[in-house]
Amino acid sequence: MDISVVNLFNGLGPEELKAVSELAHERKFEKGETLFLEGDSPENVWFILEGEVKVFKEYPSGKSAIMGIYGKGETIAIVAVIDGKKYPASCQAVVKGRAAVMRRQDAMRCITANPPVALEVMIDLSNRLRTMTAHLGSMSVQSVVKRLSTFLLRMAGQIGVKKGKATHVELFLTRKELAECIGTSFEVAVRCLGKLKDEGVMDIDGKKLVIYDMKKLERIAEKDGKEE
Repeated sequence: MDISVVNLFNGLGPEELKAVSELAHERKFEKGETLFLEGDSPENVWFILEGEVKVFKEYPSGKSAIMGIYGKGETIAIVAVIDGKKYPASCQAVVKGRAAVMRRQDAMRCITANPPVALEVMIDLSNRLRTMTAHLGSMSVQSVVKRLSTFLLRMAGQIGVKKGKATHVELFLTRKELAECIGTSFEVAVRCLGKLKDEGVMDIDGKKLVIYDMKKLERIAEKDGKEE
């Protein structure tokens, strides 16, 4: 199990990585598998080695909201492990993958005994706060097509594959889940996807996305204005 891919451990040397690795065990997960549920006790922290997972909240109304998509090298449930409170959201695998799982007490010992890890934890939490702040701000001032373009660019950067001049992305989200990620309705998300397709920026067939004009998609993501 190679935990050197985990961002939190970037500052550790070989011997330190080996010691940290011995505190964790590898856990494989299948698409659709629940890793933990909102309200569960924070028994473990998860380090994604391969695959993608989504963190989401479900509300009494029956609606749900995706809080984030996390992949290789990212850490899940670190906040709950640090403060000892119940998981604030649920986590489910969206594709098949692997994770290094560490018990809460071992994770806390790892953080307190390794200043580089503690620093990376602080940086990670700071980045999450910045991302959340930016996301909340974008909900009120950015157009849906801009938020969609930004999200597609992120997916392309994470799991896109260059084939000639085009970038191919295997989408693991349904249209409904994609709409939740950018804070809009299913109907509006589909309409915005159609708009990007009509402009020749991309094409989408089922869960296969092909981005033909990355530069134009970047310009749309950077464009000001609050349209649809």
